[in-house]
Amino acid sequence: MAKAEETIDICGVLVHATKGKESEVEATLQAIEGVDVHHVTDNSRLVVTVELDGKGQVIDTMDSFRDIPGVVSTVLTYQHSEEV
Repeated sequence: MAKAEETIDICGVLVHATKGKESEVEATLQAIEGVDVHHVTDNSRLVVTVELDGKGQVIDTMDSFRDIPGVVSTVLTYQHSEEV
């Protein structure tokens, strides 16, 4: 039986927030393990990275963004995975 590869996964995500809810969305995102908010634009977009071990965790984390009050949409802009 082959050993499962351990990976680290990094994704860039653009999160569109409801106007006026940017701060609340940013605080909620920052509280999630492996998530960093790098910039909030004047037009309610948040530039976010997700860095976690394993693709399943990244996908689950990104999926959870849509349940955050004030999040309108999310777009995956970058994905990288490599063995550790």
